[in-house]
Amino acid sequence: MPPILWLAIFLGLASAQAPGAPLLLEEVLASTERHHPVLLAQITERAAAEGEVLGSHGAFDVNLSARSGTNRFGYYKTRTSGAGISQPLRGLGGEVFGGYKRGLGNFEPWKEGQLTLSRGEWSGGIELPLLRNRRTDERRTDLLLARLAVEYADASILEQRLALLQAAASTYWTWVSAGQNLAIATDLLALAEDRVEQVQGLVDAGQVAEIEIVENERAVLLRRSATASAERDLQAVRLDLSLFLRDASGNIVQAGRDRLPEFPEPTRLLPGAVETDLRMALQRRPDISSLLVQVQRISAVQQLARNQLRPEVNFTAQFGRDAGSGTISKRGNELIVGITLESPIQRRKARGEIAIQSAKQEQLVHRLRFLQDRVEVAVRDAASALDLALQRLDLARAEYDLARRLASAEMERFELGDSTLFIVNQREMAAASAQYAVVSALADCHRATAAYRAATAVL
Repeated sequence: MPPILWLAIFLGLASAQAPGAPLLLEEVLASTERHHPVLLAQITERAAAEGEVLGSHGAFDVNLSARSGTNRFGYYKTRTSGAGISQPLRGLGGEVFGGYKRGLGNFEPWKEGQLTLSRGEWSGGIELPLLRNRRTDERRTDLLLARLAVEYADASILEQRLALLQAAASTYWTWVSAGQNLAIATDLLALAEDRVEQVQGLVDAGQVAEIEIVENERAVLLRRSATASAERDLQAVRLDLSLFLRDASGNIVQAGRDRLPEFPEPTRLLPGAVETDLRMALQRRPDISSLLVQVQRISAVQQLARNQLRPEVNFTAQFGRDAGSGTISKRGNELIVGITLESPIQRRKARGEIAIQSAKQEQLVHRLRFLQDRVEVAVRDAASALDLALQRLDLARAEYDLARRLASAEMERFELGDSTLFIVNQREMAAASAQYAVVSALADCHRATAAYRAATAVL
C-alpha cells in the first residue's frame, strides 16, 4: 500500500471525542485527513496514476501469435500453420522471440520461405538496438512518465493536505475565539442585568439619580444586541468548522457550545528556529517536490528526443531447425545474423522536440526559483506574524488587567455616590474591549502557528 495511504489510515485510528468533551484541534485535523471529500478526491488521482503505470508495463507483456491457412484450389496447393512468442527486453530495448511453423505443399517460388520439412520448423532469436532505442525508447519513457505521475500525485496529495489542514486549524481557532467572545458578551450582559435591582435600591435610597435606571436599561439593551451578534458569529463559524469536522460516514458535524475549549498558551519559536525550519521546508514542501517531478518529466522526454536523433541500427540473430522429411534444402540448422540501418536525414522532428523541452526546462527553473522565494517569504511572514501576535498578547493582557481594575474601582465609586452609571458602563466596556483584544491576540497566535507549520510542511 502507498505510504500516503498508510499515513491517512494511521492518523484515522484516533477515536472521536465523546459529545460534551472539549473539541481539540487534533480531532479536527484527524477528521479532515480521514473524511474531507477534497482530499479523498485527490487520493483517487493517485489510483488513476497507478493504473497508468500498470498500463505502461503492458508494453513489455509476452506476446503470443498463431496462424493457419490452406489453399486447395489452383495450381499451388498449400497448407500452412504456425505459432510465435516474443518478449520485449526492458533493459536492453530489444526482444527475444521464438516460434514454430509448418508449411506443406507446392508453394509459389516467391513463397518458398514458408515451406518446411514434414514436421515443421522450430526457431528462436534476439533483436537488439545498437544506437537508437538502446538506452531508452518510447516504451521505457512511457513507463518512466507513468511512475513520475504517481510521484506527482503523491506531492499533490500532500500539497492539498497541507492546505486543508491549515484551513481547518485557522477555522478551528476562529471558532474558539468566537466562543470566547460570546462568553465575554454574555458576562457583560449579566453584569447589567444583575445590576437592575441594585440600581433601583440606590435610587430608592436617594444615593443616585433616577436617570441611572434609564442608563442601566440602555446598557442592557446594548449588551443584548452585542450578545446576539456574538451568537450569530459563533453559529457562522461553527458551520464553517463542520466542513472539516465529520463523522465516520463523512457527514458534517456541528460542534456544540459545550465542546468549546479554552485557549492553550501559545508556543514561542526558539532562537534560530526560523533559519533551520526554512532549510527543511525547501526540502519538504510538496509544491517544490511536484515542480521537481515536472523537471524530471521534461528530462525524460528530452532524453527520448535525443534518442530519436540517432540512426536506428539493429542487430538480429535467429536460429532455426526443421524436422521430418522433405526437400534437402530445408534440412539441417540455420543461423541468420544481420544488421539493419534506418535513419531520417534531417531529423527535424527530434530537433524540434529537444528545443521545446529545453524551453520548458528553462521555464521550470525560473518557476522553481520563484517558488523557493515564495516559500521563504511565507515562512518568514508566518514567523513575523507569530512574534507580533505574541507581543500584542502581552500588551492586551496588561491592558485588560488595568481596565478590569479601573472598572472595579469605578463601580465602588458609583456605590458611594461619587460616580455615574454612564462612566461605570464605559469602564466595563473598556475592560471588555481589552478582553476581546486578548482573545483576538490568542487566536492570531495560534493561526500564525498553523500558518508557520504549514509553510514549513510539518502540519
